[in-house]
Amino acid sequence: MRLTHNILLGLQLATAVSGATTPCKQHGCPCPTPHKACAEQVADSKWVVEHFSYNASYIFTTPAHQNSHGYVSFDVFNTAAPSYTATCSASSSQLTDFFYGTQWYTCALPPTAPAGASLQFKFNRPTGDLGLNATIICPGRGHGTGSEHHVEATTHMSLACIDMTWTNPNYTFPSGEFYSDREVKCVPDSCVV
Repeated sequence: MRLTHNILLGLQLATAVSGATTPCKQHGCPCPTPHKACAEQVADSKWVVEHFSYNASYIFTTPAHQNSHGYVSFDVFNTAAPSYTATCSASSSQLTDFFYGTQWYTCALPPTAPAGASLQFKFNRPTGDLGLNATIICPGRGHGTGSEHHVEATTHMSLACIDMTWTNPNYTFPSGEFYSDREVKCVPDSCVV
């Protein structure tokens, strides 16, 4: 008999938490949800970084003339707002590691992201640090406006890189051929920030 009482108590608790009570439905008032408040979800959230890629290209058209760029790109979503994924990418020509964690780059959000949401990142290639700075918008109840939460996170990206250099053994000036070409490609596993 005691077991039956505990099961019934559990059912009553579930009904009260879900807000599925008759008076609420009759009056059209906003009902409480069984989920955590948005502020709690944001505070407990994690960032999931996927498809991270760092590439660098060092092209010497002559031994004294360099044309080089670095590129970083990845997809990211927050567990408090998993309904959309941001796409982040940037390029830099600041030699020699291109990204030093000193500049914020804006990520592209899909049309499904709430108005006012934003995400920026910075990356430090020498240290592997990836920083995120976001505004997460929680929907309002009824006709109310949503709440805005600013979040910052940093993680260390341990990158596995392939570094390939080719030097033209037949280079002569002014042949129009490249003197050398160095390509660096780095990829980590997916990570949680």
